[in-house]
Amino acid sequence: MSQKKLPEAMVDVAVMAAIRYPLTYRVPPSLDVRTGQRVQVPLGSRRATGIVLQSRARIAPGFQLRDVLRVLDPEPLLSPELLTLGLWIAEYYLAPVGEVFRAMLPLRAQTGRVRLLQLTARGRKKLDELETSLIEDAREGSEARLLRFLAQHQSTHHSQSSQAGVPLESVRRKFPESFPELIASARAEGWVTTLEIERERGQRRVLGVRLADSAPAVQGPMPERVPRLSPVARRILEALEAEGAAEDHRDLLKSTRGSLSHLRNLADAGLIEINEGRPSLAASAEQSVAVCVPPLLTPAQAAVCDELTARLGSGKFSVALLHGVTGSGKTEVYLRLIARCLELGRSALMLVPEIALTPAVESQFLARFGKEVAVLHSGLTETERHEAWWRIRRGEAKVALGTRSAVFAPLENLGIVVVDEEHESSYKQEETPRYHGRDVAVVRARLAQAFPVLGSATPALESYWNARQGEYHLSTLQERISGRQLASVEIVDMRQEFRRTQFQVPISRRLEEQMDAALEARAQTMILLNRRGYSWFLLCRSCGQTQRCINCSISLTYHRRAHRLMCHYCGYTAEVPIRCPSCNSEYLQYVGEGTEKIEAKLAELFPGARVERLDRDAARRRGHFRKVLADFKQGKIDILVGTQLIAKGHDFPGVTLVGVVSADLGLSLPDFRAAERTFQLLTQAAGRSGRGDAPGRVLVQTFFPEHYAVRLASEQNYEGFFAKEMSFRRLMHYPPSAALANVIAQHKDLEQAARIAKQIGDYFESVESDSPNLKILGPTPAPLARIQGRYRIQFLIKANSRTRLNEILRRLVDYCEEQKISPQHVMIDMDPVSVM
Repeated sequence: MSQKKLPEAMVDVAVMAAIRYPLTYRVPPSLDVRTGQRVQVPLGSRRATGIVLQSRARIAPGFQLRDVLRVLDPEPLLSPELLTLGLWIAEYYLAPVGEVFRAMLPLRAQTGRVRLLQLTARGRKKLDELETSLIEDAREGSEARLLRFLAQHQSTHHSQSSQAGVPLESVRRKFPESFPELIASARAEGWVTTLEIERERGQRRVLGVRLADSAPAVQGPMPERVPRLSPVARRILEALEAEGAAEDHRDLLKSTRGSLSHLRNLADAGLIEINEGRPSLAASAEQSVAVCVPPLLTPAQAAVCDELTARLGSGKFSVALLHGVTGSGKTEVYLRLIARCLELGRSALMLVPEIALTPAVESQFLARFGKEVAVLHSGLTETERHEAWWRIRRGEAKVALGTRSAVFAPLENLGIVVVDEEHESSYKQEETPRYHGRDVAVVRARLAQAFPVLGSATPALESYWNARQGEYHLSTLQERISGRQLASVEIVDMRQEFRRTQFQVPISRRLEEQMDAALEARAQTMILLNRRGYSWFLLCRSCGQTQRCINCSISLTYHRRAHRLMCHYCGYTAEVPIRCPSCNSEYLQYVGEGTEKIEAKLAELFPGARVERLDRDAARRRGHFRKVLADFKQGKIDILVGTQLIAKGHDFPGVTLVGVVSADLGLSLPDFRAAERTFQLLTQAAGRSGRGDAPGRVLVQTFFPEHYAVRLASEQNYEGFFAKEMSFRRLMHYPPSAALANVIAQHKDLEQAARIAKQIGDYFESVESDSPNLKILGPTPAPLARIQGRYRIQFLIKANSRTRLNEILRRLVDYCEEQKISPQHVMIDMDPVSVM
């Protein structure tokens, strides 16, 4: 990057806080400040980090500027291209500019606030008295040991900090039994004082943990040398026994509610082995070499490759939509385009929607491009993300692969941006800044004059509409590679199943029969149910009450593995009651089925089969989802049960049967995208079957077999669905035929939420009369009327012009500032993927 030192003495800084606009600071003559660098600045009574956006020649008279405190980076971190992208996101998605740049820099904080305990002069005098005392209890008592510990360690830390002191946490660990009383007494006597300082952070160690080879079974008898296991130690051993080695000790300790001392004790007892964590991805990439020989292209793939390669080589910005049926070889097209991009001396960016997809794609990219690849996603440790980011920033990696946030990878001379499974809602961030990764990728490509390629078997209606309108170039792959046929789809009417069996069962007789046949043929089966947990909720059959979240207007889901009731929105958990809390009845019933229950049911139906589950709960356990996917691909698992994580982009040649349980689950949601999401999920799930030599079958269980989303998905008829759904969208003025924003007034107090909604409603009434093409729905309680303790009142705003809608929303933000409405009480979501 070639930014020059700013000649002016003032700069605009995007402070990483919930502040809408940049703040202006004075640059002291002693500092060398450049645009794109991180700086530390004063903000109120504290210090904050910010990004330098630009120099400023003058400010309005009467303002007294505060100084930039220090420069955190020797060189700019963000290029002018990324600075421009961040400012566009802040403007378009109406996000605080500092929050945008915080999201763009997934770097480990350079400094942190540390609370220190400092020995005072009075304390030193007291220590001298105690040291020379003739009474042994005084010399060796807790007070003397505390003061001696501080004096010794304070001198050690003195060279590292101008403010000598010992971290309070270190003192707490040294004196665990008497800490509160001891410190309180020392403070009262004036022997110690506490202070808080900024301190450089050290690099955190990541430890790998595995069961020792000689460790006995957890449930079996322990050797005499092993002390009695505590509940925490038992949980750690059970987790390692059930899930295998842990690559990151922090994840293991979090899931078992343990501490590092528990691990050390188990290691001392010879039950586990602790070692430095897994090699960094940078090291893995360095060891990788490009040894993969690209496969031969089909004529259809070759034609698409030639077509898109010509567009890549033109150097002109244009967006391509690659619409290819499942199994048509889109990934190979991406790899060929990226290889050509590297030959042209430019870098490449590849986005995937879910962390669960990165292992398979990562292995393909490492095999093809070796050490040129760096991986970025939230599933990495802080250190791994930091290392990968800097590998890209230094130019050591020319190909960035990752999920949504990888769109901000600091690639120089970007040539191509690929967004795989571009229809996925997970590309939309659901907290500030509420950007859409796919749309930001297109804007970034435009800024870099790069070539964006969006790919999917079931494109988002907005993308396909743009292709139909001529704004995107459309390329198609209509056949699977190697002449394989699309899987045949059979719809199972669960209403008929109930009439014939008089039981409501999760697995129909037809699906059970087909699974049995697949097992006989030594083929693999995937079962999709897009609801995790064991049961949907716990119902009292006496009074009809369900156990609800204390923070959200939602019933708690029962998770059998943890034996807890959990909220999937705020994370609240509760114990499972023995009796109804409302009426004291003992007649409690678990209603509905989630992936845990289906897994247990299938293990019961097919006792000889190897059954595994993969959902968001399982994916949280670091490394576990990689192991499950690898085992399934190697044929070590017969039946894989999962949520939508298993329906996206995976290639398992051994799968000949896919069963979809409760296919219509999403159709009942009050969301205009419900049919689109159902169609996409069913089509993608069907695409997992029949990718090998054997033909594939798909069974779709539904109570609404006539619904067009289910019927057209079973036919894998995207064109038919697009035509049908677009007629509804035009009629009701929903995207892509109109621009849409979701505005929610939210507050922990219902009356306050209603008052804010009234003020927002007054604003919309004033602008609606001047805007004939503006439609405003609301105020009305949101479908999820309370989340994380906040009551939510919703407005949906539709407009023919996205520019006009954005202008109205910016004026709304100004209006809220005038009315002293806090930004945390108004949520504005431009281009929402969900209105729940």
